[in-house]
Amino acid sequence: MSKILSIDSPLWMILNKITDTIVLSLLFIVTSIPIVTIGSSLCALYYMMFRIADDTEGHVVRGYFKAFKENFKKATPVWLVCLFIGLVLAGDIYICVRLKTEASGFVMAAAGVIIILFLMIVLYLFPLLSKCIGDTRQIVFMAFMMSIKEWWRTIFMLFITAIMIAVGVFVTAPFFIVAPGVIALSHVYIFKNIFNKYGMKADEQAA
Repeated sequence: MSKILSIDSPLWMILNKITDTIVLSLLFIVTSIPIVTIGSSLCALYYMMFRIADDTEGHVVRGYFKAFKENFKKATPVWLVCLFIGLVLAGDIYICVRLKTEASGFVMAAAGVIIILFLMIVLYLFPLLSKCIGDTRQIVFMAFMMSIKEWWRTIFMLFITAIMIAVGVFVTAPFFIVAPGVIALSHVYIFKNIFNKYGMKADEQAA
């Protein structure tokens, strides 16, 4: 029993990761309220999730806000561009649905393909921003190439995200409180394999 309750026991480590995930989810939600800060919030969330996956998280609250602050300048413009593109694509879909013409069906199909490609790139973009120090254009290109080359992992991560959202919408809305951390942590274990494959080791992480 004493071994089970020890702070070095697997049970204690699992409980600690669960607690950290809940705390980080709440921090992400709070810091994302202004909308324009979602980019830096995503970077901070993924930065800390990489550390949790590597068992190097330290003080999660302090680490989160440090990463949030250091990523704000580079992540905010990227997020605003992503938000603008997302709104334009959503607007295209909305207009096509309202028109209900033969041409609008073709446009909607094309927009659907673009949306999937857009989501694939965005999926990698903020984890890479949280991990890499470099030119933003190069990071965007890396996100594009990785999302295509690792397409089956990319689709799987999008599937995980969709399932988590569906749980919140159709099963229990309170799940959205912890969903950001759960989704990010599940992604991180996949990203670690992908990034290692391309020579991006854990000790290269930087906010």
